[in-house]
Amino acid sequence: MLVRLIYTSRAPSPHPNDLSNILHTSRTMNPRFGITGALCFLDGAYMQYLEGEEPEVRALYAAIERDERHQSPRLLELTRIQVRFFPAWSMALLKWDERLETIFQGFATGQALDLYETPEQEAAVTFRALARTPNWRAA
Repeated sequence: MLVRLIYTSRAPSPHPNDLSNILHTSRTMNPRFGITGALCFLDGAYMQYLEGEEPEVRALYAAIERDERHQSPRLLELTRIQVRFFPAWSMALLKWDERLETIFQGFATGQALDLYETPEQEAAVTFRALARTPNWRAA
């Protein structure tokens, strides 16, 4: 069964050196397990969208929960899907700019620009809106 899982977590520091390592590992390992997705990082917070077969996605999230590079992981959504939203991306990274901040704040009305505080019910629609921008570095 194909699922998507969206979570958020805090980085150990606002500008972690781990980000490039996380991307490298994801881009190397995810294809082996049929996982695709995207990663947002802003001011010390991650929000990641993972999709694939349920056992593999759950196993990856369990590993993320134990990973010291992710503090206080918070599951926003785990749901069945019919098709992948990011079928060609082993893991893409969003490059933030003012336009993206405007899009994000349109979904997070009255909320500070903090990915960690993304409401569960808005996680998927926020990701879809951000995915329509050209600000992704995919691999």
